[in-house]
Amino acid sequence: MTRTVVVIEDDDDLRRLLTQTLEQHGFAVHAFRDGPSGVDAVRLLRPDLTTVDVRLDGIDGFEAVRRIRAFHDGYILIISAIEDETATVEGFRSGADDYVVKPWRPYELRARIDALMRRPRSIQATDPAGSAWLDAGALRLNPGSRRAELDGEGIELTRSEFDVLQALMQRPGDVIEKSWIALMLRRQSGTHGDHVSAHDLHAVEVHMMNLRRKLGDDGRSGRWIETVRGIGYRFARPSD
Repeated sequence: MTRTVVVIEDDDDLRRLLTQTLEQHGFAVHAFRDGPSGVDAVRLLRPDLTTVDVRLDGIDGFEAVRRIRAFHDGYILIISAIEDETATVEGFRSGADDYVVKPWRPYELRARIDALMRRPRSIQATDPAGSAWLDAGALRLNPGSRRAELDGEGIELTRSEFDVLQALMQRPGDVIEKSWIALMLRRQSGTHGDHVSAHDLHAVEVHMMNLRRKLGDDGRSGRWIETVRGIGYRFARPSD
């Protein structure tokens, strides 16, 4: 089946170039120049991938991503000329799966998209046969179906949040270094190299704050995930 992408980009030349690049990569492309039109298109088309510029008419790219995340679990890639750390972190905070800085190179962009789309969607309708739950009492996680439940209710997690929680739940009581989590997330997004920057560590902190809030905690501390100062994080059942 042909993969579908919605492109939200206000620059006419870049929109045409991105459309051409994605069509050559096998996507059926639907391109829009402003945020509201792009969000409406995602709602209607339910694309496999959405690319979003940050500077848009109507609403900015961060708000567009937040609105899309409210109803759609497809892959979202921010492509922006803004390369400072604050913007990148805000992109992940809003729900994007990856952040690419312009000017992008076609082959590298395709590789990053392929790496992104090899990652399973965060929510699947059914469990594969034989998949097992990671069970911590009220909190349960199924790596096979990418489902998470708290007190019997499903939790909407981004891919990065799910991957972080899974890594912690698979090693209860162990301290997982923040740098290890950063490298795990980078490799799963198709980025290689062993250098961990301050930006990478900050991104982990943002993912952790969002994850804790979704688990019913205040974002900086909680009953499920403990911070081990200067090192990383540890998963602990509330009874621990």
